[in-house]
Amino acid sequence: MYITLKSIKRNLGFKGIEISDIVIAFPLIILFIVAFCFTPFKIPAIVILMLGIFCLLPINVSKKNRMYKVLGLIFKYMMRDKIFVYQKERQVNIIEES
Repeated sequence: MYITLKSIKRNLGFKGIEISDIVIAFPLIILFIVAFCFTPFKIPAIVILMLGIFCLLPINVSKKNRMYKVLGLIFKYMMRDKIFVYQKERQVNIIEES
């Protein structure tokens, strides 16, 4: 008899929460409590908390199941090296990397 697993990631059983989600959310909560209770920056603290909650939303895109993972893929795609090739009359003139 074989025992198979859906994934090798550790799920905590509550809507697919993983250990990495808790590692990201815990400092966010501590930062919010400190900024909201002990500093005059109450509105920026609420904005940061809302952005953090948005990043932890569960979504179904490929194998990435949290918004912060998808945002990481988007930034990785936008910051990748691009190669531009300019052609004029069937011959390559300039190859430029940026």
